[in-house]
Amino acid sequence: MRNIIGQAVSGSDFFDRPQVIKRIRRAIRNGNQVYLSAPRRVGKTSIMHHLSDNPEPGEHYVYAITQSVDSLDGFYKELAKQVIGSDAFGRLGRTGKTIKNGFTDLLQRISLKVNVPMVGELSLDKGTQTSIQTDFTTLLEELDLEGGKLIILVDEFTETLDNILIKHGKQEAKRFLQSFRELMHNRKLTGHVQFLLTGSIGLQPLVKKLEATDLINQLNIIDVPALTEDEACHLFRQLVDQEDVTIDDETVRYILRKIDWLMPFHVQLLALEVIDVHESAGSPIDQRKADKAFDQVFHQRNKIYFEQYYDRLKKRLELGPEYQFVHELLNRAANVPTLDKAIVHDLAVKHAFADQYKATLESLLYDGYLHETADGSAYRFNSSILKTWWKKYVG
Repeated sequence: MRNIIGQAVSGSDFFDRPQVIKRIRRAIRNGNQVYLSAPRRVGKTSIMHHLSDNPEPGEHYVYAITQSVDSLDGFYKELAKQVIGSDAFGRLGRTGKTIKNGFTDLLQRISLKVNVPMVGELSLDKGTQTSIQTDFTTLLEELDLEGGKLIILVDEFTETLDNILIKHGKQEAKRFLQSFRELMHNRKLTGHVQFLLTGSIGLQPLVKKLEATDLINQLNIIDVPALTEDEACHLFRQLVDQEDVTIDDETVRYILRKIDWLMPFHVQLLALEVIDVHESAGSPIDQRKADKAFDQVFHQRNKIYFEQYYDRLKKRLELGPEYQFVHELLNRAANVPTLDKAIVHDLAVKHAFADQYKATLESLLYDGYLHETADGSAYRFNSSILKTWWKKYVG
């Protein structure tokens, strides 16, 4: 297993999580539309690649990332492009001459330039006669899946929704959700076409903000949790053992407990720094050297991996009361073990944000910045690594 930092992985580099994969496969077999719910850096995209690389009999996977899409038409055009250009499309029953004769008009309306398997490149620039959504739906309806099913993996679906909200406003964002709901409820596609969606932004808080929770109630939401301690130990071992690092099990657990929230990315980054300490100071790695490796996580060279947490807040939060409330909230939380809910409420009042702060706070919880304490009376940073980085570079 290679230690690939900050990118989705596949094949032998994928760290298998059988319980999570089993839940997703069961939902797909049952015909559900699935949403993987987890903060960034938990491995959602890698899970998508694993499913696509290891289909069950009759499954055809297509992957699309729509992170930069900011319009309804752009969304369906991107999905159409990925479906038509995929290996899965070429393996389906309608290939070769059938596609060329039966789909050329449809593809022209979609206005794409794509390379269709077994047909070659088609330059399709004649404009649209109907909506992109309608054309894409027709494309899916006309596919001959030979008794199988097409599973379209849409990465960063919630980013798309958020982009549309920011650029076009609330009504257009709701129209986008309504159109996608109609597609998932299309009876001609039931049992044949399914969607598996992910997003680094919490979907539920976002649709609450839109007052549109009824538009996502058809989704089977599956949480992708952080690693258990045993899983994290196993992953850590796979990463350091190949570099001949000597470290006993007690020290492995010691250093992993310092992370606090066992995201795969954080385990990978910590393993990278342990290997660096091993190469500079030698083995075995004891607790003193483990502490040094943990401190190195916050070196300037790793800053790029954490800046997106702050950048995303700046992008998503409205300037003024909301931004000021969140910035002070996270600054306060970075300097104390826990932050009482009463203090959080007072901060909202201070920034004239008391009427809206609960929805924003829910987003911070879903997106992995904060979580509630066990007794429900306070909040704390989810990750000691993110907390330390925030305190050092932002607060």
